[in-house]
Amino acid sequence: MKKILFLTITLFLFSTKTSACDCECAGDCTFKSISEGMEFVALVKVVEFSDYLEENIPGYEGKMPSSMTVEIIKKYKGKDSRKMIKIWGDDGALCRPYTANFEIGEYYLIAPNLITAPNKNESKTDYEFFSCFVDYLKVDFKNAVAYGDYTKRTNKITLKKFEKNLNK
Repeated sequence: MKKILFLTITLFLFSTKTSACDCECAGDCTFKSISEGMEFVALVKVVEFSDYLEENIPGYEGKMPSSMTVEIIKKYKGKDSRKMIKIWGDDGALCRPYTANFEIGEYYLIAPNLITAPNKNESKTDYEFFSCFVDYLKVDFKNAVAYGDYTKRTNKITLKKFEKNLNK
């Protein structure tokens, strides 16, 4: 019986998928805190998924998008003057959220990082998110409200109040 239990536990440990990004946030990593420290903050609309991973991701149907093109609806901070930007997601080995977490046609408040060390197909003018931070919030555009971990105590904020509070 002990051998079977040991074998079962061993097989379980070797068969579980480990994450390439094992991080914990030290300090305040809510959207309010992160967006105050970022150079670029904007309200965007997801236009399309732009690139796809070559390999399949377990648990995801079809090809996993690896980047998305977003339209800048309103820029709150930053020098980037483009109307469209590309944001890259995880490839299974990076500390980024999967692009499939986003929806085409939906709106988001974002505070992404400019890519400094581009991977294959990426550019230094593209952006990325970091999985250990709250650097994007989903937005109900019709009601002008963003949802998610805005602060440790607030999980929604109006866009008007967000703009007023930014770097206050």
